Amino acid sequence: MHLPKKQNCIDWLTQLWNITKGRKVENSDSWLLGPMGPIGGISDYYVEDLAKSEGLTVHRNLPDSGLMDNFHGFDFDETRLNENIVDFYLKTLSYKLDVWVNWQPVFGTFGYLVRRIFSKRIEQLSLPQSAIELSEGLKSEIILLKDKCGDIKNRIWFRRLKKSDEVVYSGIYSHCQLPSGEKCLKIIFPLPMGSATVIMRAGIDAKGNLELLSQGKGYGDPGFYFLVKDSKGHLWKNYLSSFHERIFVFENDQNELRADHTMSVWGSKAYELHYRMEKDDRINLEKS
Repeated sequence: MHLPKKQNCIDWLTQLWNITKGRKVENSDSWLLGPMGPIGGISDYYVEDLAKSEGLTVHRNLPDSGLMDNFHGFDFDETRLNENIVDFYLKTLSYKLDVWVNWQPVFGTFGYLVRRIFSKRIEQLSLPQSAIELSEGLKSEIILLKDKCGDIKNRIWFRRLKKSDEVVYSGIYSHCQLPSGEKCLKIIFPLPMGSATVIMRAGIDAKGNLELLSQGKGYGDPGFYFLVKDSKGHLWKNYLSSFHERIFVFENDQNELRADHTMSVWGSKAYELHYRMEKDDRINLEKS
């Protein structure tokens, strides 16, 4: 085992823990792989470097850009899905997002420490702590990295708090097929010398609402993975079975598009994010 390169001691210890607890990535783990971050901050700084390293061009906020082009990457009949939910995922940039947050007391303290020590410094996965921070909503960017043929190779959702301009997160959205054959949503959050990768199973209820669930029993299942690159370029994976996320996207009785995002740790609810998504085509005009 070769330890990660010299860098911030907090990042180094985090990577060391994941290497010690994890396993080496194998050839059969290609479904789990994706971009990783450089040493230091993430924010959207890594976008240009990622594009350059892969020979891609950067396209920011193209009109009607979304988190996906279609729902073909899942194991369900997309015609059953609420058409407004489909529109949000295909044209995410056209929507205004209002957000509320609710932390459970013990986890709120832990979340605050992680944010102060780690997230704000690297500008990644910096979860808001209060309604005041979210009072003006979120600023969204959809960043597409395309090859010479115009095909999209990376799709990034980059979000900041409007009130403070602080980065909330930068996630790379794609699909993957698990070793079992199940088709899932994959979201990669680049971190220094690694990534946090969330694999989410997708389903539809009787009303056409969408449920995304990252919950499994071990390697190869949906869930939360850390990937780390050591100083010799070897990759390590660590599956955190205690971390579960659920995103439920629905239309309420007032015909408002909503989403409830819940994170549970060791079976206890840690925090909830509640979204209201309102379509506003003026957003595209402002960004163009």
